[in-house]
Amino acid sequence: MARFYWFQFVQRFRWDHLKDSLRVPQGQTFAEGTSSQWSNQDLAPTPPKERKWNFWTFTAFWTAHASDATAWTAGSATVALGLTWWQAWLALNVAHMIGSILIVANGRMASRYHVGFPVCARVSWGMWGSYMAVAMRAVICIIWNGVNTFYAGRLVDVCLQCIWPSWALVANTLPDSAGITTRELTGFLIAWFICEPFTLWTNKRLSIYSVQCLTFVHPRDLKWFYVAKSVIVLAAMHGILAWWMRKNGGVHFPSQNGNQLSGSTRAWLWMQAFNSGFGAVSSLTVNQADIARYAKSPNDQLWGQIFVFPLASALPGLFGVLVASASQEMYGTPLWNLWDVTQKMLNQYPHDSGARFGIFLAAASMALALIGVNLATNCLPFGSDVSALFPKYMNIQRGQFLCCLLGLAIAPWKILSNGTTFLAFLAGYGYWLAPVAAILFIDYFFVQNGNIVTDELYNGKPGGLYWYSKGWNIRAPIVTVLALVPCLPGFAWTISDNVKISLNAARLSTLSFILTYAIAALMYWASYQLWPRTITAQTNEQFEFLAEMVDEEETSNELGDIDKPLSDKSSIRECPSV
Repeated sequence: MARFYWFQFVQRFRWDHLKDSLRVPQGQTFAEGTSSQWSNQDLAPTPPKERKWNFWTFTAFWTAHASDATAWTAGSATVALGLTWWQAWLALNVAHMIGSILIVANGRMASRYHVGFPVCARVSWGMWGSYMAVAMRAVICIIWNGVNTFYAGRLVDVCLQCIWPSWALVANTLPDSAGITTRELTGFLIAWFICEPFTLWTNKRLSIYSVQCLTFVHPRDLKWFYVAKSVIVLAAMHGILAWWMRKNGGVHFPSQNGNQLSGSTRAWLWMQAFNSGFGAVSSLTVNQADIARYAKSPNDQLWGQIFVFPLASALPGLFGVLVASASQEMYGTPLWNLWDVTQKMLNQYPHDSGARFGIFLAAASMALALIGVNLATNCLPFGSDVSALFPKYMNIQRGQFLCCLLGLAIAPWKILSNGTTFLAFLAGYGYWLAPVAAILFIDYFFVQNGNIVTDELYNGKPGGLYWYSKGWNIRAPIVTVLALVPCLPGFAWTISDNVKISLNAARLSTLSFILTYAIAALMYWASYQLWPRTITAQTNEQFEFLAEMVDEEETSNELGDIDKPLSDKSSIRECPSV
């Protein structure tokens, strides 16, 4: 009898059973014979009932996203370079205004066809080639997730000191080689635990549950979180700014008179700040699709973002510049990150519980801002990416959890060690994603003419519209590699002290995002001018003609007229791409 029960136990947990129990719902299958390799519920087009984000939701989201510690740090770190307050602020805002246009442009396809970035990438990269673009973004999401979590952890450390002043006296038990103290590591782990979920095996499925966790919530349902975040964080930022301006006796900018830089040096520093401004928004140029797919209409993601983001990001950047300038005048060194800013504030009130409570609210609000940014620009994109890489076993929520786990494995405190290192990280971040964003933009607007056959995005068979050559549109990876080459020495120089390059190569790195984006866009467009693709039915139609047909078909289905043929996609499939 015991042997019988043991046999049953082994059978229950055999490998096949384990694989079946890990599977996620596969959702809709589009093309006849399509493998589940290409689709699950999170990869399929978002159905109308789940498109919940309207103009005001996008407005609140972009206000909340712009009002975060990253924008503050990008502004204050530029002061640490030696720029005056208005030069630093201007560089960041010009970059954000240009970046906002690029973000909206790459959200257009998703808002029209309601699919995320991994599926959008199949159009320009090919079915298998899209994995390269997806993997490039996924790696960046892991790194940035760790950075934001560590930043939030430092603010948690300030919060703990506000509650228990004796926390500041906790001894460090870690070696210097660790690059982090016991207190900092504790704050980092607390911030991770607050944001991240744990897993539990139940009901023959791997389900994701949370303890005070937002990664469990599907991104389409987080709109009220971003509305609340936009109000709370802006209030906290105004409070921090008001404290520093009062302590400094108003707004003074000693760097305007005390910092004597040559015109050439100042110009290149301005370009470095300008490029770092692009770094802060570069991820959004490829991540926008994962958010725009939930738009009720395409114009909601357009008008809810294109003006709101530059305006909303201008304030945190300006506040960071003002506080950094004030701290430079008061203490001789600009405080460029928020944990030092709030720590310096806390040190002024060793016995004032009311003041400590106010500082606690400010630090906790900024930590909340970082958690919100992590959810939208790191956890969600990574979740979409691994859902595309492993559609049978991964969905967005499981991917979000995995992103957080992998974020623990990096050393983000190395990136945030000083202002120069932080700006170098932002610049490299944007540089790496620039060709991907450029290819998506050129392909949708100038190659596909805004016409995408949705069914074919899930057709992984040879001869499919987006199969190209063995599943690869070879133009995309070649353009990506070639576009990255000019600024590669400068990028290596910014992240390693062992790399020696010329002055001109170093200066070229200050243009990395905009230069790489322009090179990739021009080369990808030129490749189709020199080696045109076979003309297909959809490219001859007017711009976004097929999107209009999809909208009409959805409207017809809602009215119950499902038998009316509104599109004949078979004629399109007969025209293969090359």
